[in-house]
Amino acid sequence: MSLGPFTRTTRPASARRSGALAGTAALLLLTFGAAACGTADPKATPAPAETATATATPVPATGDTSAAGTGGSVPDAASAAPAVAPARPAVGSTQWPQLIWYTAKENGRKQNDPARIWRRTPGGSWQLVREGRPYDGKAIISPLAISPDGRRAAWLEESAGRLVISGFDGTKRHAIATPGQQACAPSWLDSGRVLYGLGREKDITLIAVNADGSGRKVLATRQAKCPTVSGGWIAQFSDRTVRIRNEGGDSRSISPRIPAGLVIGEVAAISGNGRTLVISAHTTSPGGCSCGWRFRNYRLDAASGAVTELAPLDPAWKQPTGHGEAIDGLVLADGGLVVQVKTDTSADDAPAYRLVRYARSGRVLASASGPDGQRWGALLG
Repeated sequence: MSLGPFTRTTRPASARRSGALAGTAALLLLTFGAAACGTADPKATPAPAETATATATPVPATGDTSAAGTGGSVPDAASAAPAVAPARPAVGSTQWPQLIWYTAKENGRKQNDPARIWRRTPGGSWQLVREGRPYDGKAIISPLAISPDGRRAAWLEESAGRLVISGFDGTKRHAIATPGQQACAPSWLDSGRVLYGLGREKDITLIAVNADGSGRKVLATRQAKCPTVSGGWIAQFSDRTVRIRNEGGDSRSISPRIPAGLVIGEVAAISGNGRTLVISAHTTSPGGCSCGWRFRNYRLDAASGAVTELAPLDPAWKQPTGHGEAIDGLVLADGGLVVQVKTDTSADDAPAYRLVRYARSGRVLASASGPDGQRWGALLG
């Protein structure tokens, strides 16, 4: 979860991804860069069609598809997914793990819809697990950060100068004073511990606290910007370097061997052991609008810096259309990945996503939509 600028409201706040405060009214800026980018390229492909290929598994009602993409450098001999998938796929399997999805309150189908937690069943449908309005209409200056298990929420209240952590239904609320300037939105290190930042850009203090408000610990000081959090790891990145650390003090600096001309734009996922990352890199264009970038996503080996490119879900995205950025993901025990990919661009009116199941080689095994009709959402775990 990126604790980057709070004005980055083009995606929801998941358990791993939030942002930095740029101002008290930042959450009202829902323009998604359309004014800066102008009209989207009419030749750009907005999203892959939700139909199976000739060799794909049958398509459930949720828009689950199988896709024979290409990517990486090692052929994958895994067979098509069976009809029923266990919570943890076997090594080499194309099966999906159990997934948890979060839909934000303010972006539900109706104006007053509650926030929702969904679980993807072995049969491929989405089951509603719980609903809630955690912050009960109070003015907040950060997106809600939802714990990986979908049971808790955390947010910042500027007027009260505090971090608030509660159950997803708004009960069992704990308030932690945040003296000084609130810099980084909260993010979950795991389902029981929250990271947040105080200070200002180039002088940020990162602090971890338990969900009940106890166990406060300063993890880092004088940080230049807010980090990304995934798998219990805290990541900072520049154009060509990623540095990760955990609360226990383990750290490493990685120089991904990505092609010249690309810059790192996102750390989408980190495995629990810190050995594997998913990063998104992109080209740049005059004016800095991402609607004209080509996004290229990679599986990254932390020890060597070697990368395996993840095949784009749509071959048209090999052109600079602004589609296909990896923003969240899971590293699976079988070496495969589940990646949340943006199928919209910054010039579109609303976000759109697909979940993509990748083989270790970077080949697309299958893709699926989020819960029916819930375009605003985030993968939790």
